[in-house]
Amino acid sequence: MEVIKLPKKFRVVCDEIRDGSYESLEKLESFSAFPNQVAAVKAAVAYFDKDYDTAVDLTCEVMPYWDEWHYSNVPDEFMAAMVFAARECGKEEQVGKAINEELDRTFTKNVEKYGEGKHPRYKYCNLMLNYLDTGIMPKDNELNYLVPANAKSVDAVIKDCNIKVDDKDRLYKMVCLYGYPEDAVKLYEEIKDGRLSEYDREDAIVRYLYLKEDEKALQAIERLASDRLWTVASPVQVRPMNFFTHPMMHKFLKDDDCLERIRKASFMNTL
Repeated sequence: MEVIKLPKKFRVVCDEIRDGSYESLEKLESFSAFPNQVAAVKAAVAYFDKDYDTAVDLTCEVMPYWDEWHYSNVPDEFMAAMVFAARECGKEEQVGKAINEELDRTFTKNVEKYGEGKHPRYKYCNLMLNYLDTGIMPKDNELNYLVPANAKSVDAVIKDCNIKVDDKDRLYKMVCLYGYPEDAVKLYEEIKDGRLSEYDREDAIVRYLYLKEDEKALQAIERLASDRLWTVASPVQVRPMNFFTHPMMHKFLKDDDCLERIRKASFMNTL
């Protein structure tokens, strides 16, 4: 199975859907040569519309064809979303069957390179089965943030890490590592309008949740959605599918009002 290179016309339609055009979904029907990519686009839209039955069915259709995508984060994100949705709509049996079938397919995949049962997707499938059964995800530590032992003040971080006072981006990163969450989010507020990495915004979300500032956490998620760093791996990523890999975002994805805000933010390209 070879990686599929999508034509420009298909990518343009994906851009339109990513920008919020539901009318453009009908244009996908003209791309019958790319059934799996069409299904993936429709699934992504369905996940963020909470049409979980449709999203799960479409993802199960695509499961045998992940090798048509170059980057491994695409199947990982869709599988995480699929398990999330299955637990919400009662399709655990269907999803468990689909993941176990993928386990069988990947057990000897690239065995010369990885060995039996050691392919990254095989490992991720096992993590998803555990998530399906227990509700525990690989990134569950996001929900268990602890203030660093011997946390330092901002002044101490500046001194110990030899940071220039006006280098707010680096100072924010170091305070996240060594300082107090209150100081970290204060610095984040000063730099949030800049071009930050996904990790920078995720660090802010973790700390806002620890401080029980859910509205601020949601605002950071909206920023992450509108930054569109989640689009780089494939045109079919018409919604921020990687959000489903973050347990800290799940309560917002389950809430209708919060989900609408996230979805609308994702339609805004601020890059």
